[in-house]
Amino acid sequence: MTEFSWCLFPEGDARRREAKDATATPAHWIDVARAAEYAGFHALQVPSGPQRPDAWLLAATLSRATRQLRMVVAFRPGFMLPAVAAQSAQTLYDLTHQRLALGLLVGGDSAEHRAYGDAVNHDDRFERAAEFIRVVKQSWKGRGSALGFNHRGPHYRVENAGLIRALRHPPPLHIGGSGPSTERIAAEHADAYVLWGEPPAALAERIRRVRALAAAQGRTLRVACRLHLIARETDIEAWQAADAALQSAWPTTGTPPAARSFFDTASGLWRGVGPLRGRVTRGQPRWEDGAGLVGDYRTVADLLQELQAVGVDDFVLSGEQGLEDALRLGEEVLPLVRPVPTPVATPVATPRAPLTTNAV
Repeated sequence: MTEFSWCLFPEGDARRREAKDATATPAHWIDVARAAEYAGFHALQVPSGPQRPDAWLLAATLSRATRQLRMVVAFRPGFMLPAVAAQSAQTLYDLTHQRLALGLLVGGDSAEHRAYGDAVNHDDRFERAAEFIRVVKQSWKGRGSALGFNHRGPHYRVENAGLIRALRHPPPLHIGGSGPSTERIAAEHADAYVLWGEPPAALAERIRRVRALAAAQGRTLRVACRLHLIARETDIEAWQAADAALQSAWPTTGTPPAARSFFDTASGLWRGVGPLRGRVTRGQPRWEDGAGLVGDYRTVADLLQELQAVGVDDFVLSGEQGLEDALRLGEEVLPLVRPVPTPVATPVATPRAPLTTNAV
């Protein structure tokens, strides 16, 4: 079954462009979570970052306001010790009644690492992330004995470690990013590998490669595609909304390019997500800056299904308006993408002989 996740932007829909933003409040975050659950999304992506509230605490709060929605807590390995992460995950796993997944950001936003005081260089962060995951997974197995387990590695050394109570069904690990180092870590450790959208042929090759790496270790993993959607009832309305979004987000003086100038005709993908995030580039932005879909509901659904055809299992979606778009996409687009369930055959009743009565 295809799973759909919705991205929460706790910094608000205005993305810090307004002094006061009603969408950057706890009450609104709860509304978005409830809307995503009502609209049929399976999970809520709770992001992390120096300009955002703590993802662990936020996920715990939102889990109390929902009943079935899974919380995917994003964090960077290295920002907390692995044994602490294992303990925090176990606590949140219990609080959410097992509605938890962990989104590990193993790649490199160097500015974010510096903002948190992390001085490990880019290449070493991948090695540290792999070691971090190994220690976390070992911790989840419990102590095993009165003394627990020991680990000595290049980045972590633990003694007498392990949770007092083993975590029998650990939360799934989602690992996102691109590049060979991230693919290797995902193949070895992830339950789901999350990547940005790119042309189907390139996407198919990336999926084939990471699944081959996983298969070589006797593992399988799901692949999720992260996309930003601007969908409306008509194609014209969708592109008008994309133009308005660029106008609002454009970080420099002057008029931004038309939204259609970022449309990749060959793939049907929209490359304007980077500019929406304030990344102004010459020419077309990189695919690594993010990809989106713009169009009417049927067009967007058809494009999602094209990505399914090249190996995408799940989708991680976002929109310009967290609350309104969660409802709009959940009600108008998701039903067009979900495969029609195989009907259950109705048993044919064996005909009964007609009842007869004896005349009196």
